[in-house]
Amino acid sequence: MKKPAPRSRTTLAIGSIATASALALLLGGCSSTNASGGGSTAGAADIAVGSVGTMDQFADISSICPSDGDISLGVVDGYGTNSWSKTVRAEIEAEAAKCPAITSIDYEAGRGDLQATTAAITSMAAKGTDIVLVIPDAGPGEAHLSALRSAVQSGSTVVAFASDPEGQAGSDYLDYTDWSPQFSGRTWAQWVVDQLGDAGGNVAFLGGPAGSAVSSQELEGIKEVLADNPQVTLLTDDPVTTNWDPAQAQQAMSGLLSQYPKIDAVISDYGASTDGVIRAYEAAGISLPAIATTDQNSLSCGFEALKATNPSYELATVSSRTWVGRVALRKALASIGGVSDTEPSIYDLSLAEDSSGKTDGAKTPSEVCQSGAPDDGSPSSLLTADEVKKAFSN
Repeated sequence: MKKPAPRSRTTLAIGSIATASALALLLGGCSSTNASGGGSTAGAADIAVGSVGTMDQFADISSICPSDGDISLGVVDGYGTNSWSKTVRAEIEAEAAKCPAITSIDYEAGRGDLQATTAAITSMAAKGTDIVLVIPDAGPGEAHLSALRSAVQSGSTVVAFASDPEGQAGSDYLDYTDWSPQFSGRTWAQWVVDQLGDAGGNVAFLGGPAGSAVSSQELEGIKEVLADNPQVTLLTDDPVTTNWDPAQAQQAMSGLLSQYPKIDAVISDYGASTDGVIRAYEAAGISLPAIATTDQNSLSCGFEALKATNPSYELATVSSRTWVGRVALRKALASIGGVSDTEPSIYDLSLAEDSSGKTDGAKTPSEVCQSGAPDDGSPSSLLTADEVKKAFSN
């Protein structure tokens, strides 16, 4: 039996005036109409909304991609201005290339502008885009909800990823796929506690934009661990704002170093921002401390040289999860096709890299370093070397 093709423009127009209960049915992937508009096929699509697991549970898109139909894909990134976003886009495009039913891809970067981001979401849906994947990080997550709901009501299958939109998966949007920010926060904080030992010390946490849902949720996990380890003091109640920009991170870290005479560890939630942290320490003539962050090739490949002149420097990273858009795409395709995709929506990420060698299963920076790859590339990316080269040549 053929998997159903995506809904036609006619079906999308009908969907815009559907009742709430009908919308819920559509959003759950239980009904779709073939491209000719003649008839419909119903089927239960189990996409394991909100499930939690690990990367070894990834699905294969070949078992999910519809066998026919013309599916249009749109991607809206609330920022879209840094290397992480460039890699995320390339990962989605690489995954989409494995599904012949996807015939077009549209991309919009909000550049941190909430109004531009929400306008891009509603515009993509209004022109009949079958799947709209959204990183809702141009402002607080809930600020994107009206646009996400509007896109659903226009007939698009909407999946949020990489930043929590809040709201309700299954009604406001199909699903939300990401790492668990709280889990990552706990992982980083526990590593810092272990590095500092009984003597403890002071730790700074650098996040992204002010009010970022990702950084706020990571901070929840950090504070949870530190509450049980009073020997370690978090220097600020809120994440230090960097806008995930290395230059701004350097400026912010320089300010912290001038304000606090003793900082024993740094947690930074973006590897490229950590480059800025390192430059701030070097400019201040202060030895690097223990740093926990997300993976970036420059950090792994540059570790040994920095360690030689900074004996207190240690590095721990989790995956930058540039691959999470692939999961979002597979969930959307499963819903459209009426097939099951029970891979997790949310991923608990343990340390992938630990220079101290104290974490079971983690590699050393020299093992993670990808010689010849871009400095700002992610070692945990699922892109091939050629795909990485293409992504960073633009």
